Order: sequence, then C-alpha cells, then structure tokens
Amino acid sequence: MSNSRSGTSQMNGNSNRRPQTLNRNNSNEKTSTNASTPHDYIIKYVYDTWTAVNQEMDRNSGNIQYYKEEHQNLKDFQPFDLEAYWGRRVVQYHQNQSRHS
Repeated sequence: MSNSRSGTSQMNGNSNRRPQTLNRNNSNEKTSTNASTPHDYIIKYVYDTWTAVNQEMDRNSGNIQYYKEEHQNLKDFQPFDLEAYWGRRVVQYHQNQSRHS
C-alpha cells in the first residue's frame, strides 16, 4: 500500500476561496516515482504541479492569483437573494391576511 495521496477538488459555497482537497490513499497506485507510460507521466506532472501551487498558496506569497474572465453578457448582472425575497413575500402575505381578518 502506498502512502502517496491523490487529490480531488471539492466545490465550496464561497467562490472566493480555493477548493479544498480531499486526500485518499489508493492501493492501486504505483510506489515508483518514475513515470513509465505517457499516462503516468501526465498524472505525475499534474499532481506535482497542483501540489506546488497548493504549497505556494498556503505560503500566501502573492505569486499565485486566480484568473476570472469577465463575460460581456453578464456585465450588468446583479445577484438576487431568492431566499430573502421569498421571506419578504411570506411576511407580507401574513401581514395582509391579519389585516383582512
């Protein structure tokens, strides 16, 4: 059984935070650090690069930044709090019901 970890991203509700990484032990992983096939090489490259980025972000050095592409069709978009809207509607409904009773 290998002690190496494979990461899986998990979405957070807060879009300003980076995804958390869930670590799992995989008994099918090769214990060798040398990539033997092109697939193994790609997996090792992605894993090593992701690990380096995570370590850099944990240090908060400022070298790593998120890129957020602005969409022109969403430039006037205003977020809408649907839960608050329905809360106000329910309160208004009950206030109107109590006035008419």
